[in-house]
Amino acid sequence: MTERYRLYGDFESRETIALTSILMAKGLSVDFVEEAPSLSYLLEARSGQEQGPYLRTPDGFVLGGLHRILDWLDRMHPEHMLMPQTPVRRICARILEDWIDYWLPLWPRRSWETVGSLGRHLARSGCLLGRRPTRPDWLLAAWLESDVLGRSKAHEQLAFVAPGLLGFAEGLLDSEMDGEKVDAIPISLLGVLEELARDYHCYLALNQRALKDRGDRVVMDLGLGKWGFPVRRECEIRRLETAEELKVMCPEARNAVRSVLEPVGAWHVLTLPSVFEEMSVSDPRSL
Repeated sequence: MTERYRLYGDFESRETIALTSILMAKGLSVDFVEEAPSLSYLLEARSGQEQGPYLRTPDGFVLGGLHRILDWLDRMHPEHMLMPQTPVRRICARILEDWIDYWLPLWPRRSWETVGSLGRHLARSGCLLGRRPTRPDWLLAAWLESDVLGRSKAHEQLAFVAPGLLGFAEGLLDSEMDGEKVDAIPISLLGVLEELARDYHCYLALNQRALKDRGDRVVMDLGLGKWGFPVRRECEIRRLETAEELKVMCPEARNAVRSVLEPVGAWHVLTLPSVFEEMSVSDPRSL
């Protein structure tokens, strides 16, 4: 009998759309269950996560949190790996994932400029990190599906600024999964990383300070006047997870990553100390 997963979630949410697509890309057998209020408390208790989507494994374990689930799936199914394993591409993939997941939905007014630059990059490279899709591509496709394509005005704007992205998700399904061994990224991605550093990494630095000061807002001026953003603990946790990966790399690999990220301004924020250590917090998720 084929082992089957069971996915619980809101199937209009960005996170559930992303997880559904990645499960399909990996060729895993899965049953889909709409998350109902009566199930939420049980799933939360079994997974230790307050929000879905939730994935029940064939062994009966329940996992929660999109990135936790994705990392677990890659460990359990390495034959269908969607996360790059070479240092530069892996760290770039992690940075792109967080930017897509945490920043694009927060800043819709500026995101059209961002989407335009993404469209130009993808027209050259095919996918974010090259010719074959990796995990950030599926997260980008889910953001387009949930936040852009289903809204008529947004759909029209996308057709104007980046028409190639209208069929981006369908193109991923027809592509071979990433198996690139050369640790290089497309030249056209550097401009995207520069914008990411200028906006999202600026937010990360201010978010770290706000967490330390127990603040509740991050105020930034990104060209359209001052704007207040929420302080987000999960963004700091993800930043630290990427920083930890860098710490355990050999010097040669770490220097290779630095040589790519530092010139575009996407390195410094990864070297900031842990705000949770400064606050003497052993478990940042308890804050």
